[in-house]
Amino acid sequence: MMPRLDATAVDDPAGLVGLLSAAGLPTEDVAEPGRVFLRYANEGREFVGIGGFEPLGAAVLLRSIAVAPEHRGHGIGRSITANLMGRARQRGAADAFAFTNGERTFLAALGFRRIERTEAPAAVLATRQATGLCAASAVLWQKETGR
Repeated sequence: MMPRLDATAVDDPAGLVGLLSAAGLPTEDVAEPGRVFLRYANEGREFVGIGGFEPLGAAVLLRSIAVAPEHRGHGIGRSITANLMGRARQRGAADAFAFTNGERTFLAALGFRRIERTEAPAAVLATRQATGLCAASAVLWQKETGR
């Protein structure tokens, strides 16, 4: 069973940059329009993680999913990812994509499959993540939002 989380929009760019920086994630484009970042808390209102996405029509690029170290291993990442994908699906996205710095990722356990960049839609390849924020060696993952 996935933990129940409450999500609130992160509308403080400085706070968002701090959270992402602490997790070792890119921050250069977080204040640009078209990005949605959410702060997640457990039922006790304790911060447990962060996640974001860029809606791209029929696709969505998941961004900056990070779980606070003391909450890892309890399904928080799974819950954050499911919440982000549900929000993207409501906006019309059929496929979710994400970049990682390596082959080892919790996304594989969630049913994401590794794909080559040539398999991604043009909208994903045109994002700042794909064109420069993520190294050319970054691994691209894909999954249908409804599964």
